[in-house]
Amino acid sequence: MSEGFATTYAKAIDDLAGKIFIPGVIASLLVELGPTFQAYKGAGLLETYLVFVIGGFILTGVIFMLLTLCTIYLFKGKDAAPIISIALMPLGFACLFPTYFSSFQVPLSEVTGVAILAWCFMLLSEGTFGILEKNV
Repeated sequence: MSEGFATTYAKAIDDLAGKIFIPGVIASLLVELGPTFQAYKGAGLLETYLVFVIGGFILTGVIFMLLTLCTIYLFKGKDAAPIISIALMPLGFACLFPTYFSSFQVPLSEVTGVAILAWCFMLLSEGTFGILEKNV
């Protein structure tokens, strides 16, 4: 029964990957770094949310820039996105389903697992430049 649920959950993330990969980064930043930011700065909910929304957009741009540079310089023009996404996908599954990976401690939350998987599915389906090619 739980295997069917896990498969359905992963399929749902795959179907929504094109819509949630940037909000997934923002949510992941909020969950992982939000409490630390609030304790350090004494910030409220609105200030914390706005900081991480802006940070999520900046981080997304940096990730695309790094993927582009990696594609150009390390892979000599071949798309590096599928290789990177396949390498990161097990980490996303380990974060999303920590009970299946009880032999080692996963330090990230399930929200981060969803964000990693959304990015991986998006990179597999679109590649590094696929989003730009469709919108240009």
